[in-house]
Amino acid sequence: MEENSSPPMLTIDPGVSDTKSIWRVTPFKPELLMMSPEVVEVSPEAINFYKHRRITRPSPENESWVEYEGTLYAVGFLAHNVFNARVFPREPKSEWAIAKVLAAVGVMAAKEALPDTFDLALAMPLPYTEWEDRKRFERDLTKALLNFSFCDKALIVNLKIFICVPEGGGHVMIRGEKLGSKFNQLKIASLMWGYRDISIVQFDNGVMSGHTEPLGFLNLIKMVQNRISGYNSRERERLLLETVHSVGKDIKSKNFKHLALSRNPTRKLEETELLAEAIRACRSEYWRQVRTLLTRYISEQCDEIIIGGGCLDYYREELKTFYSQNFSHSNISWGAELEEDVRVSFNLGQKSKSLCARLTDVYGLSNFLRLQVCTISTVGSLTR
Repeated sequence: MEENSSPPMLTIDPGVSDTKSIWRVTPFKPELLMMSPEVVEVSPEAINFYKHRRITRPSPENESWVEYEGTLYAVGFLAHNVFNARVFPREPKSEWAIAKVLAAVGVMAAKEALPDTFDLALAMPLPYTEWEDRKRFERDLTKALLNFSFCDKALIVNLKIFICVPEGGGHVMIRGEKLGSKFNQLKIASLMWGYRDISIVQFDNGVMSGHTEPLGFLNLIKMVQNRISGYNSRERERLLLETVHSVGKDIKSKNFKHLALSRNPTRKLEETELLAEAIRACRSEYWRQVRTLLTRYISEQCDEIIIGGGCLDYYREELKTFYSQNFSHSNISWGAELEEDVRVSFNLGQKSKSLCARLTDVYGLSNFLRLQVCTISTVGSLTR
């Protein structure tokens, strides 16, 4: 099969911490796209005012707006930085997912110099509860792709292949490919521990069940925010999240000096000590809540448990201890063994372990999409 005989492929996770996308115009050359998660409806006048004031042209991922069904949306960095958009984590991911998909398609088309009309193969994960409504989402997305514009350029995109799986499905698809027919003889659980949700999908002899709980890492941050003041803005919340995650178990007041709001040396010291105390207490309490959830929804008879998501690295030691004590007979798979593949594929540094963990599910789903597209393209070429 010639590489160019397959349509462009896009896999997108419309997360509330970041929108994570992988596209493949050349099947074996994945390209990573990370976009800020904000989306906001804007007026034509607001977009025109923005265009008339700019003196340079940012890269398309930092200057994304889309229009479909008569409405304009700013997406990503533009939405956040220019139009002061905020993410509302309790809204369904699918609420703004169409605009995010259109923006990602537009960025791919711009960077790869695609024609104004082209076919597309698309895959995406959704929380289990939203995945159950995937047919309606596919219908609305298919319609939007056929008539939209990206940064004022009209595009017509024919959605030829659409694969939608529950969060954690990318891990499961890759494990299924490796296990072959044995997959349908096992009990496998896939845990995705993300920023907003914790999703658990289980396959018992191939039969799927699932549960999504709004108990993601954001809950830990909210618990800390409730104990301290001054950290509720988007920027302060993001800085708090990044600091808490990077510090991990090394919770010492000196690690939070850059977070202190006071300039007075004495009050600054008091503030950092209060921060450390709050984070230490909340880290323990949050883990207790998560441990209870995992015990309730993961079967003790699981043959294999796949663990993924951005919290994998933060609580890795706790997870190891928990599973060794409660699921000692289960095989534990960290990110479906895809973390190193992600690091190498996108040339990420050794310090990007957390990012690699966040990308394994969408990367696994991207690989699965490639396998499906290449198989269909090969069959099609043989029957012509």
